[in-house]
Amino acid sequence: MLDLRVAELRAAAPMDGWFVVIGSERGGIPAFDETVQRADDVVVTLGIRSGKDLRTMRAGRFAYGARHARTVDRIVAQCAHWLYEDLGVNRGFQTLAPLEEKKCAGPPSRRERMLFFFAQIARVLEHGVRHCFEDVRWDVAVASTSVDRFVENPRSAWLHWVARDRREFLADPFVAPAAGGGARLLCEAFDGRTPTIVSIDLDDRHGERRALVAGEGPTSYPHVVNVDGELWLTPEQHRRRAVCAYRLNGSAREPVVILEGIAAVDPTIVHHEARWWLFCTDKESGVNDALRIYWALHPAGPWHAHAHNPAKIDAGGARPAGNFFRHDGRLYRPTQDCRGRYGRAIVIQRIDLLTPAEFLETPVRSIEVSSLRREGAIGVHTLSHGEGWVALDAQFARWSLRKPLRLLTGRYG
Repeated sequence: MLDLRVAELRAAAPMDGWFVVIGSERGGIPAFDETVQRADDVVVTLGIRSGKDLRTMRAGRFAYGARHARTVDRIVAQCAHWLYEDLGVNRGFQTLAPLEEKKCAGPPSRRERMLFFFAQIARVLEHGVRHCFEDVRWDVAVASTSVDRFVENPRSAWLHWVARDRREFLADPFVAPAAGGGARLLCEAFDGRTPTIVSIDLDDRHGERRALVAGEGPTSYPHVVNVDGELWLTPEQHRRRAVCAYRLNGSAREPVVILEGIAAVDPTIVHHEARWWLFCTDKESGVNDALRIYWALHPAGPWHAHAHNPAKIDAGGARPAGNFFRHDGRLYRPTQDCRGRYGRAIVIQRIDLLTPAEFLETPVRSIEVSSLRREGAIGVHTLSHGEGWVALDAQFARWSLRKPLRLLTGRYG
């Protein structure tokens, strides 16, 4: 049985079995302090009790959404999913990390309850205003430098921005070799209707935008990987609930399905220690905070799910943000910090342990939007490299009184 009672009730009548701790629980309200303090995330623990012995089964950091109730509902649903997945894994109780049960802080005062109430209203209003009046666009930039040098000091790079004007929307940049030598930039282009992938010659950044994947529905995140001497494009196409590979310089150009059954977001493939690994999140479950890992002996498959998927729950560093890179013999992974705002920053994670049953990474560097030195930029969420170039994107926002009309037209027009 999964015990969903808050700390006070669990302490008053302890029961053996699984239980959930959602942030700072007070007065029967989960994530009470996080709500009052307008926190961007909530730390959650799925524990198990046997007598007086408490152990940690899973722990994660979830994004705090626009509404308290919906945030708690999503956390409970994810914990139930954790439990379902872990029931099939034979892990001994004594192998789990000990969990110290915190003392109850006591019921909140009347003033604290009022603060909780008004904090919820303020959060809903903030999200509503941003949704109705904030116009967002993305632009991409490139720099002729190595990725490790850029990560070490982003301010030292001379960034060349690619968009022709403020109306062009470009995001998710990846660098790939050009057919005649040199490099080209693959990125998402959005015309207000359907995102697609375009190819841009880096020697003519304001020139032609050539459609690369046409007629395939919404397509973004054009990740590229070298497989057996061929360049594979494995973009995000989450509506297909599959990951497809397009061979860009081989004989076969029709897409080949390599992984099915998941609405994969930002699928990123890397070869590491004799296996191929695919990192992504799921559009249908924890898109910004639940990392899922798959492994195979070859990218064509078959792919196998990691034993502890989702392998990591962290709104501040789970979702992929570009291709892997190596430095001093270690493997590093760019990730997105989605706390508070999508594309808040890029966090570089060092892979410390990666096997079909284990995963551990450590955040070592953060690339904030302020380091881009671009006026009006409020976010950054993709960092890639290749052919001697580094590519990234940035989010820009402005207030627009026309956006509510566009929203109404799109819904009822």
